[in-house]
Amino acid sequence: MYGVIHGGVDLELRQLSIDYISSLPFDGFGIGGSLGKDRDELIQLLNFVMPRLDQKRPNHLLGIADIESIERAVPLGVDTFDSCFPTRMGRHGTMLTQNGPLKIRKSSNRNNYKPPDEKFGLQNVSVAYLHYLSKEHLPLAGSLMTLHNIKYMNDFMSFLRRKILRNEI
Repeated sequence: MYGVIHGGVDLELRQLSIDYISSLPFDGFGIGGSLGKDRDELIQLLNFVMPRLDQKRPNHLLGIADIESIERAVPLGVDTFDSCFPTRMGRHGTMLTQNGPLKIRKSSNRNNYKPPDEKFGLQNVSVAYLHYLSKEHLPLAGSLMTLHNIKYMNDFMSFLRRKILRNEI
């Protein structure tokens, strides 16, 4: 069971929460509540919170799971993330790729017979096929794009774990 650190962007309240939650026998910590108005404020908050938590226990960032935030939070000691971000993006026609978001409904994707991403995610469907499914409003489009984004995130996190094990992060 995790204890959740709250306090918004008020560092004094965060410290009070850290002190209290850390004194209890939780298995790990969640960092939740208001995490700032933008990504820079989130990272500033994590720079304050993370050194104050027991790094021998897992640390989870609640409700944040976009690629850039993960890339910036992992080096600070955040272990796990959760968010509806990848599934929502897939349901609304955007696929996660190493080259940034791929908006599948764009006409330029009509004849793209490559997979959405060369390294992560689904490799056995083409962008053109997903474009067709999406343009025809077939439910399979949202399902496949959501599946791709989940697999993309799992592959991406596996990539980060390997970097951590090689002491590159």
